[in-house]
Amino acid sequence: MNANEICLMDATALAENIRDRKLSPVEVMDAFLEQTDRVNPAVNAYCAVLHERAREQAAEAERAVTSGQELGPLHGVPIGIKDITPTRGIEMSLGSWTFKGHVPDYDAVIVERSERAGAIQIGRTNSPEFAHSPFTNNLVYGPTHNPWNLAHTSGGSSGGSAAAVAAAMTPIAEGTDGGGSIRIPSSCCGTFGLKPQFGRIPSGILETHWESLLNFGPITWSVRDAALLMSVWSGPDARDALSLPETGEDWFGALGGAVKGAKVAYSPDLGWAVDPEVRANVENGVRTLGDIGCKVEEVQLNLTEDVYEAELVKWASLSTALFERYATPELRPKMTRQVLDFFKVGNERSAADYIRMDIARSRWYNQVQSVLDRYDYIVCPTIAVPVPPVDHMSAGPDVVAGKHVDTWLGWVLTWPFNLSMHPTANVPVGFTAGDLPVGMQIVGRRFRETDVLRLAARFEEAAPWGHRRPAIVG
Repeated sequence: MNANEICLMDATALAENIRDRKLSPVEVMDAFLEQTDRVNPAVNAYCAVLHERAREQAAEAERAVTSGQELGPLHGVPIGIKDITPTRGIEMSLGSWTFKGHVPDYDAVIVERSERAGAIQIGRTNSPEFAHSPFTNNLVYGPTHNPWNLAHTSGGSSGGSAAAVAAAMTPIAEGTDGGGSIRIPSSCCGTFGLKPQFGRIPSGILETHWESLLNFGPITWSVRDAALLMSVWSGPDARDALSLPETGEDWFGALGGAVKGAKVAYSPDLGWAVDPEVRANVENGVRTLGDIGCKVEEVQLNLTEDVYEAELVKWASLSTALFERYATPELRPKMTRQVLDFFKVGNERSAADYIRMDIARSRWYNQVQSVLDRYDYIVCPTIAVPVPPVDHMSAGPDVVAGKHVDTWLGWVLTWPFNLSMHPTANVPVGFTAGDLPVGMQIVGRRFRETDVLRLAARFEEAAPWGHRRPAIVG
């Protein structure tokens, strides 16, 4: 099997071939490192490629295979880890000069579980400073380009992870999502991305145990790879006080079964502006849901400005509490302007303001939940515009379909489901006239990621995206 064939396989197939000794971990890692060395200079998905460490671990994995040791479900499979996620002994910059050179002395839970399952970290995927932005661009490593068109963004904040998967530099990658940071880049890069139910995958990387927006989740080429990662990553850990107890999800079983008769609520825009070209692609996806037997009805959800303010204030408050201390007079000129603006917003709001934001958040939750009391799923666009240009640092378009929007997250439709905590995935549904991907969100009921995976798997069968790759893949 040649290197190109290896890089076009998903993680499930790679793991099976390694277990069956049809491929060796060394052969697999060499193929992905060769692809990375060829493609990454143009895409900039990785801010660090771990050549020596990855090859050493692949050799160890090969010895385990040949000696007949028990192999984990990801044995010998490369994985990209986002540069805000700690790995013992590997530099973690958080996309910021304030952390450049910082080397953690511990592994995040998700890293620990990935390596225990046999995965090998191939590189650190690029992120905006402190993962604050829907654009993966920072003042340390620069922008991550979209593999489909290098003049456009990969999205953010897990844009390095999504670009690495789309460009066949890794079969799977880890993302974090506090306002859409898994689903936005997955939409931009044409990958599958899942934000699980809040608490399903333990965090434990922040100084606060009580932050309630941030989720870890998989960015993959296939839905089945996301189920594979959920089987490895999910489950409680005492390092995360809000992690959910084990409730016996059958992640692989979720991929089977029909969705005929499932009730789907289609919200074309959540009450916000959506570009007509994006809307047309999403409506094609909605028709596919009807073709596979779902009962789709249009249901309007209405986001209000105070709900958006809740997301902004919560992000600004978190950023201020965690990172403002590092904004020394020497380093402030090296920090992203939006991050400094967040510090200003965080310091201006009172504790009472914060609770008012929780009240607005609760009203939004009630609205979403009232729909999911009557329907099995909600579907809607992932981002409201065709993929923007790459040269943005934080601020995106200020006008969508003739309406003025806030440039931070006013042009994306992901953050509402961080506020409500419902499990939500991005599935690719088509391409713009400029040949850039468009994504659709699938929102499931509370704790029902398995339902989201099932519908996504049936959608993938009916409207497959895996056969088409960016030209840069080769």
